Amino acid sequence: MQKKKKQKLNYGNSYGSENEISKIIKILIGLCAFLIVFYFLALLMTGEIKLGGKGNQDEKKVEIQYDEIIAGETFTKEEEEYYVFYFNFTEKLSSTYFLYRDSYVEKEEHLPMYLVDLEKGFNKGHVTKDQEEREDHPENIEALKVTSPTIIKIKDKKVVERVEGKDEVVELLKELNK
Repeated sequence: MQKKKKQKLNYGNSYGSENEISKIIKILIGLCAFLIVFYFLALLMTGEIKLGGKGNQDEKKVEIQYDEIIAGETFTKEEEEYYVFYFNFTEKLSSTYFLYRDSYVEKEEHLPMYLVDLEKGFNKGHVTKDQEEREDHPENIEALKVTSPTIIKIKDKKVVERVEGKDEVVELLKELNK
């Protein structure tokens, strides 16, 4: 009788280890299924996979933004004549400046207008400090000093017009939009 009990216990142990292995396999399969579903959802959210769409018809063309430049590029643009608009992009009137500027560049006949954010580190060296002297019509980037806001007109790589101050800049933008 004792042998039968031992045999039953032995059978019970081998059956238990097979049960544990099947549980581990089921857990691994479930984990893999979860990761696959999560990966698929991540692809959907990032837009790499689109379901039921019209394919490429809905995609927009990628446009590279060339309008914002650093102050060091003021005299290096390819055009013969253009404007460069210097201001802090986070100041209160910046939305007004962007509105006027955007309506100007949407006109059929317009000169290019480049934007320079004076708050960026590369551009801070060209911002005038209190009572600092500056040239009205500098001929190179080393001599360029501006305040916020300023619009300069470049023609043949030289400053031919300079408008400074909030009211004056808004007036120039209004005039350009006529």
